[in-house]
Parts: sequence; C-alpha cells; structure tokens
Amino acid sequence: MELYILQVKSIFLLSLWKTYVGPALSVPYGFSYLEMLLFNISAAMASGYVTLRFSSNINSLLGRLLPKRQKKPGFKPQLRKYLRFWNKYGFYGVMLLTPVLIGIPLGVWLSARLGTGRTRIMLTLFVLSVFWASLSYFAALSGVNLVDS
Repeated sequence: MELYILQVKSIFLLSLWKTYVGPALSVPYGFSYLEMLLFNISAAMASGYVTLRFSSNINSLLGRLLPKRQKKPGFKPQLRKYLRFWNKYGFYGVMLLTPVLIGIPLGVWLSARLGTGRTRIMLTLFVLSVFWASLSYFAALSGVNLVDS
C-alpha cells in the first residue's frame, strides 16, 4: 500500500508541470487507464487552477521586477503577420503544446495574460491533457520507445 501511494504521488508531481512522463510511468506501475487519467489530469487541472488563481500576483511581481520602457516602440509592419497568426492559431497553438512542451503553468499564464477567459482555458487544458496523457499512456503500453537510449 505504501508503494502504491508513493507511485501515485510521483505520477501526480510529474504531471503538475507536463503531461507525458506521468502517463508513461503509469504503465510499468501497473495503473489502469482510468487510474492514470485520474492522477495525471487532476494534477494538470490543479496546476492550471493555481496558476489562474495567482496570475494577477505573477503579473504584478513581473511588473516590479522587469525594467520599465521609457518610450513605446512604434507599430512595425511585420508585427501585423504575428498578430494575424495569434488571432488565428494563438490560443489553440499555445494550449496544444502546453501539456507537453511549454509547461502547464506557463501556458495557462500566457493564455490568461493575452486575455483568454478562465473557463475556456481550463476546458481546453482538460481536453488537451486527456489527449496527451492518453497518447503517452498507449504509446508506453504498446512499447514505443519515445527516447533513444
């Protein structure tokens, strides 16, 4: 029983930041698919909630730590391309990569900072975390070696 609790804690802690190692470790630990989802998705959602809860504190801390610009730069023509990209793919692009590449706290904070609603962030985080956790779990279950040794 103690080993089981230690395994659950390790899966939960690994999934607070990114959601791919925890599901892959669930296979050798012998967790079922539903157990894996419970431990990994609860960690991802807890991390997202805490980040959203303290995002205003993070913003004010960064405002105090980062130097202030004296003069705002003018509009640059190439910026229009980036704005079009963000408007078309930005939120979903960031959220698609958040559970596996960017990191859950950073992806959630960026999305909130750029004006996305909290409910939309959490719902998208849930769906994409389930997707990536499932993909990682079934890849590990089928014996796919994702990292070359």
